[in-house]
Amino acid sequence: MRAVIAAQSWPLQDAGSLAPADTARLVRDAWEATSPHVDLAVVAAPSGAPRSADALSGDEAPVGGAIARRVGTTVVLAPATGARWEPAALGSALLGLAAAGEGATVVVPLGDEPPAGDAVDLWGGGLEAARAGVATLDIVALVGSDRPLLGFSGMSAAVRDGREHDAALAAAAQAQEERWTAIAREADPLASRRTLLGPARLSDEPGTGAAGGLAYALAALGARLVPASSALAALAGLEEEAATADVVVAVTARLRAADLDHGVAAAASSLAARRGVPCVVVTADLGVGKRDLMAAGIASAHEGAPGEAGLADQIRRVAQTWTPGR
Repeated sequence: MRAVIAAQSWPLQDAGSLAPADTARLVRDAWEATSPHVDLAVVAAPSGAPRSADALSGDEAPVGGAIARRVGTTVVLAPATGARWEPAALGSALLGLAAAGEGATVVVPLGDEPPAGDAVDLWGGGLEAARAGVATLDIVALVGSDRPLLGFSGMSAAVRDGREHDAALAAAAQAQEERWTAIAREADPLASRRTLLGPARLSDEPGTGAAGGLAYALAALGARLVPASSALAALAGLEEEAATADVVVAVTARLRAADLDHGVAAAASSLAARRGVPCVVVTADLGVGKRDLMAAGIASAHEGAPGEAGLADQIRRVAQTWTPGR
């Protein structure tokens, strides 16, 4: 039997969390101690956030305001400092790669965290000049949301979600919507793609409202928006390992409704479905019921306690449940 585990992160008891590499090491040790006869592959799975490159293997080098990690035939960017993108620094990195004649696909993980600054600072002196400056690059922006930029289900609506009676928040969200509407009115004609299917305006496309509008700013430059979970599964080697799996396990700090669409659990479920094998999730914060799990293609979810001991204990239980004896 072959078990493939995507290990993302796990919360510690006091504060912070284990990095993917540390989570993978602990998971491997606990599983092998319980079921040493099982053919096991444990992959450190990036989160999809701006620092996702930290969980990938490859040579890195500074470029502009970012760090570029070369993973096979792909260049994955990460902020030079901090955990969030600074749009002007990211724009500088993209221009630097274009000036150097970079021919590999350039991947920019965004997740759904707002940037440290105004998203349109990515364009520097203006959108037309910025588009011309990076026109030679094949840019892929990895997003953690299907939210469009504008409208009832757009970025501003997400700000008000669950707090509709907060007058100050409603006013701020309305101002944000009006500002982005004005930006899109000028940017959409330059950036929108002709298509027979789907929205005609870039600002209506799914994912453009991710990361506080930084996804839209990148798409306006010419980037393709791709769900982070599936793209990172391929970059991390999870897709290749899961091609021969008999069970696929995802280890993640939390499992909520949004994580069933974007996250390591979504990637594991998709890969398990290709093989027709079960997908199992181990989490420290289970916030969905059995019906949602079934709809997402997850056979079962197991909740463990925070801390290394809690994770190891739950992994041992899952190994006993989902792998046969000798």
